[in-house]
Amino acid sequence: MRILRRFFHPSRRDAESARDIQFYLDTETEDNIARGMPPEEARAAAHRKFGNPTIIREDIHRMNGIGFLETTWQDLRFSLRTMRKSPAFTLTAILTLALGIGGNTAIFTLVRGVLLKPLEYRDPDRLVQLSLPRSHDSVLSGSFSPLRLQEMRVSAQSFTAVGAFLKFTENVSLSGRGEPEAFKSARVSANFLDVLGVVPLVGRGFLPEEDTPGAPPVAMISARLWRRRFDTSPRVAGQTAILNSTPYTIVGVLPDGFAFPFAATDVWVTRPAEWSVLKPVFWPYVALLNVFARLKPGVPLSHAQAELDVLNRQYILAHPERLDAKLGITIRAASLQDYLVANLRPTLWLLFGAVSFVLLIACANVAGLLLARASTRNRELAIRAAVGAGRGRLVRQLLAESLLLSLAGGAFGVLLAQWLLKAIAHVDALSLPGVAEIQLDGAVLAFTVALSIATGILFGLFPSLEASRPHLAGELRASAATSGSAAARSIFGVSGRGLLVVGQISLSIVLLIGATLLLKSLARLRGVDPGFQSANVLTMKIALPLARYDTDLKKSAFFRELERRVENMPGVRGAGVAMSLPTIAEFLGTNVSAEGQPPDDGDSNSPSARLQSVTPGYFRALRIPLLRGREFTTRDNAPGAPPAVIINESFARRFWPAYPRGRDPVGQHMREGIDRTGWVEIVGIVADVHEGDFTGAVEPEFYVPTVIHAPQTAYLAVRTAGDPLRFVDIIRKQVLAMDSGQPVSDIKTMDQLLEAALGPRRLTMTLLGSFAGVALLLAIVGMYGVIAYSVARRTQEVGIRRALGAQQSDILRLVLSQGLALSLAGVAIGIAGAFALTRVMKGLLFHVTATDPAVFAGIGILFVIVALAASYIPARRAARIDPMVALRI
Repeated sequence: MRILRRFFHPSRRDAESARDIQFYLDTETEDNIARGMPPEEARAAAHRKFGNPTIIREDIHRMNGIGFLETTWQDLRFSLRTMRKSPAFTLTAILTLALGIGGNTAIFTLVRGVLLKPLEYRDPDRLVQLSLPRSHDSVLSGSFSPLRLQEMRVSAQSFTAVGAFLKFTENVSLSGRGEPEAFKSARVSANFLDVLGVVPLVGRGFLPEEDTPGAPPVAMISARLWRRRFDTSPRVAGQTAILNSTPYTIVGVLPDGFAFPFAATDVWVTRPAEWSVLKPVFWPYVALLNVFARLKPGVPLSHAQAELDVLNRQYILAHPERLDAKLGITIRAASLQDYLVANLRPTLWLLFGAVSFVLLIACANVAGLLLARASTRNRELAIRAAVGAGRGRLVRQLLAESLLLSLAGGAFGVLLAQWLLKAIAHVDALSLPGVAEIQLDGAVLAFTVALSIATGILFGLFPSLEASRPHLAGELRASAATSGSAAARSIFGVSGRGLLVVGQISLSIVLLIGATLLLKSLARLRGVDPGFQSANVLTMKIALPLARYDTDLKKSAFFRELERRVENMPGVRGAGVAMSLPTIAEFLGTNVSAEGQPPDDGDSNSPSARLQSVTPGYFRALRIPLLRGREFTTRDNAPGAPPAVIINESFARRFWPAYPRGRDPVGQHMREGIDRTGWVEIVGIVADVHEGDFTGAVEPEFYVPTVIHAPQTAYLAVRTAGDPLRFVDIIRKQVLAMDSGQPVSDIKTMDQLLEAALGPRRLTMTLLGSFAGVALLLAIVGMYGVIAYSVARRTQEVGIRRALGAQQSDILRLVLSQGLALSLAGVAIGIAGAFALTRVMKGLLFHVTATDPAVFAGIGILFVIVALAASYIPARRAARIDPMVALRI
């Protein structure tokens, strides 16, 4: 308390300081006249600097009678006047702080909205996600089979309810109410709202009997769809809607913003195991269900995990033949929120750390400016101290100016943060849950205010403490031209401003190394051969309603006719239909065996491969290279044709390890477990295609004609002679001509799909690179400022050196050596920090190590060169100083 009272309570000496203030005004006036000012202007300048002596005396005598708030208000008013007298300094400081505070506000808003803000469900901390680990030779993706889910519900005692949803979205076509339109739908268990604790906006949730096979079809819709197609009718519950040519009863409307389990979902239906891509006979056996549950009150997650471990061992022993019962599989329980944001957490925390570095660099930059500015006010502060102002009073006055600058920077930073959030929300490739709804709110604004105050104290405290202890005798004897030289005597060594610059350089090095690692990783990722050519390819999704296309013959006939029509359109260079497209992770996996290999006994350890169902034009449309054999022909895709299959190179290497030497796989036979077609002849081998993430290895894959495995939902790929988007309406008309109730959806070019696959990494690299660029600019400005300031303050010393025989090269070398010393110190500290911190980026890198020596050495050398370039201009200015002019100052 004694320390606080010393710094923040008005000193009694303030009331005893009615000395001859006029002496100091006269001294300042004489100095101004010596510099060439007219007498009246010289005295006016002295009054502006130190104030009117009468008013100063009155203010000093009033100090005993005013409190802390009044003195603070006076400090703020004085700071405003001071800032108004130096508009260039004020604007520079505010904009510098706005960059740091605005970036922190924007990223904190994302972190809070995605990672820290609780899910908007009842007791969100009781919600957990149950998953199975991914196995290297399976396609389980952590999902459950219906049998495992059923046994879990019966046996688990730690949960009040266990729900499930299909891991893939589906498209449903809404017809009968204007033009047919496709919407994204999710298949969920009947109790999904009960598990989440959500009440429908209109109507009711699903009933248990509506989740059984053969139950009447029911659906829930989003508030967005309710407004668009049902005119916000309060009687929508109970109405019938034609979804996929089947009458569905709408039972309820979900609240605005509800986005579970997928964003932008408009329709929810029951029976999550009934994936339209698969034939009903396979529904009980394929693991496609993501499971979530609600913990009972008082049951900790660790207790539930222990119970799950026991249930998992029991399931593996009871069902060793099942694909989801492989040895080594365990059940993992995690917070539902943690599960939903698991892929985003490292990226967001990385960006938050980066903008924090930018803010620290901005603080160091502004602190350097304040130190330089304070040295020009040493005479003023010395006079205030001489007339009785205590050190605490001076510190408080200088901190008031720092706080005003930081609050102004925070205000502009809020505007910058709003712009950044709008820009991020419009990035389609960024899959942040509810990113469009994430906005600045009261909590974020409170964070910004607190951050601004902390920033003001951080960058203002050190300069205030330094400036508040002036050398009274020296300052009062010195002329205005030489005042502050004492503070600058260590400028050619390591001063306070020099230490700040070293800190700026080291933080910038860390950011630049991180951004360069991401850039190099993205370049490696872009260098991966996807196995096809994406230019001038249009894609769209077509989901055939099961009510009208209930046989393989009808489905395959539709896709054959669609391919024929589109291929004959002017400007089309090729067209094909496939069950899925590259970069879209909607693929099937099945057990496979090859001729001459150990027989497939159907157990859980059988080799597996991905299944792709295509029309003959698919390989030409995407220009997937044919390496051996032949492509499919129209005859291969005709009913009754001998079955044929094409494999990729990974498949060939898996079953014929000597490939491309040794026995030729073309002409051999294989069989698969989805359609049980028996032995099928391999007629060709195509290049590997990355069907999912480019960062993973290509899996064994085989292609069959659509007549063998007719998909319910498929993608059309069309190669065009020009802009693919010009063909959207023409192709849509062709589809409607074949079926007037059939919509198309997910219309994108293949280039857009590729960008979406790379988008999150590219966005992270762009943001981190932008922050690193800002940091580099601030560090260069800080380096330039400290060298230029040292030259300006040491003009007389340089003049003396020149007068004693120093050459221009000596002065140039002297000044550049200061810049080199600062940059080398900053680079050394920065590389050490980067070596420790970039390890957290391992999960974001691709074929690049977190300690890549080339990147570390290159950034270090580059920064030394940039620092020397920033030091060269003030160094040349110092070398050209005229000794005679300098000595007269």
